Amino acid sequence: MRFAHAIVLLPLVLAACDDRPATPIDAAARDAPGSDLGSVDAAATDDIAPAADVPPADVPLTIEPFDPSPRGAFPAGFFWGSATAPYQIEGGLDHTDWAQWERMPGRIFNGDRANDGPRSYTQFVSDLDALVASHQNAYRLGFDWSRLFPTRAQWNRCFTARARPLADFMTECRAAADPDGVAYYHRVLDATADRRLVPMVTLYHFVLPDYLNDLAQPFDTQGFVRDGIVDDFGAWSRFAGAEYGRQVDWWVTLNEPLVLAAGAYLQGVFPPGAPLNFDRVRRLVTNMIRAHASGYDALHEADTFTAASASDGGVAGRPVMVSIATHNRVFRANQPGNAADEAGARTSAYVNNELFLNAIVHGDLDADADGTLTGPTDRRNDPSLRARADYLGLNYYGLSLVRGLPTLPILRGLPQQISLATPLPKSDLDWDIYPQGFLLVMRDLRRFNLPVIITENGVADASGTNRPRYLAEHLAIVARAIREGLDVRGYFHWSIIDNFEWAEGFCPRFGLFTVDYRDASRRRIPTPAVETFRRIIDENQVSDALLREVPAYHPPTLCHPPTDAGT
Repeated sequence: MRFAHAIVLLPLVLAACDDRPATPIDAAARDAPGSDLGSVDAAATDDIAPAADVPPADVPLTIEPFDPSPRGAFPAGFFWGSATAPYQIEGGLDHTDWAQWERMPGRIFNGDRANDGPRSYTQFVSDLDALVASHQNAYRLGFDWSRLFPTRAQWNRCFTARARPLADFMTECRAAADPDGVAYYHRVLDATADRRLVPMVTLYHFVLPDYLNDLAQPFDTQGFVRDGIVDDFGAWSRFAGAEYGRQVDWWVTLNEPLVLAAGAYLQGVFPPGAPLNFDRVRRLVTNMIRAHASGYDALHEADTFTAASASDGGVAGRPVMVSIATHNRVFRANQPGNAADEAGARTSAYVNNELFLNAIVHGDLDADADGTLTGPTDRRNDPSLRARADYLGLNYYGLSLVRGLPTLPILRGLPQQISLATPLPKSDLDWDIYPQGFLLVMRDLRRFNLPVIITENGVADASGTNRPRYLAEHLAIVARAIREGLDVRGYFHWSIIDNFEWAEGFCPRFGLFTVDYRDASRRRIPTPAVETFRRIIDENQVSDALLREVPAYHPPTLCHPPTDAGT
């Protein structure tokens, strides 16, 4: 998920722990007047007050009180689940861009390696049994592209057949694919069905095969900045839908596309590590929008089967439900009343929370990310993009405060989420615990008029003491949202087990079940939150009694404790 000075499972968030530049963008903020960051079109910032327009320091930041009332029971068919991603739990995914990234010194906190993680490739039954033990009825997992097509030659044989009829396409792809990899995900899905767990499958969760994102090659020819990736992703989705459609109805094409944009091309903490490259951010986001649309169409063509399941999320009879998992946050001005901070917060919220969804729901593509649809490559009501979401997948982790910087392209400000000067409790990654904001981001999704699935929500908590309250409070807010009329169909906790949290390595512990990394079998051990989750599921509500009984928040065990230097 994250690491020392930047964010990775969360979006467009930049560390600013003190006055010293902590990331490339923090350094750029200090140097902006004399740098190329100041060479943007002046007209784009005419309506934004200069950053020096600072009000008196006693203007307070308002944090709403936690208020979960009124709320009621959860609806019939509600998904109660947990989420994982293949690279974070499986091990053995060495033909990937992230495997290349790990081999570069200094990229991963403590030098951790994903292959030393939970090893779910051999231990996946333990994960599924953990879901059953906590009375969950759904599981969000992912397919790793490189496990099914480890080499360029294998993928090319499948890809070159992409325009052929589906049966012919699948004949070529099955002949090309790694049979062990194909069989592995069938075994996982069979075991999921045996336990009456509804699978939701993600096709891209931050990791590409190394032949599609080779870090030794020029950045512009690789990954999601390469225009050809749209056709690649459509073919990958078509194969997955046809091969596994009898077992899967719920699909996520892309996980947190704006997080990838920020991590790879603003912060430089995801592969390929090209910070402050705003042109690549724009190109990547547009390509990911088009890749999603291509994947959506391919899944609807290829997956014509209705899978048997214990719950259907309220959409009985539909063979396929497709969306993305977007990471939406609450963005507030770092200094309330400061015009630049307020403008930066509005712009950050638009880019992060709205831009992608506007394209795949309404067909409105803001390709230059300037808040208008007047650019030369912008599109309004584009039929090739419009109505490419059957539901909205929402990941929620909290609050960002924005320091305005009108000369900064795209965002016009620096979103921060680490060491915020708020009275809110903190996680082990020093993120604010802010269930109140969960309601705000769910309300914002009303404009899209689609069902919502909470595809991720969780907390880094190695001690296990804060997760019960976190879980109860956030699910209470979900219940309140439903009582308000929001169409929320399910909740997936991040995560069922501790895992490899990207550049943060193994320090952050997000699991309902903690993993004993010293044990060769990677034993899964229940945390106190398992009983909390089980009780909420069994009672189908978050009761007042439970909210009174869960322990108060304790100080976190920070992965990156402050030092005397103030970092």
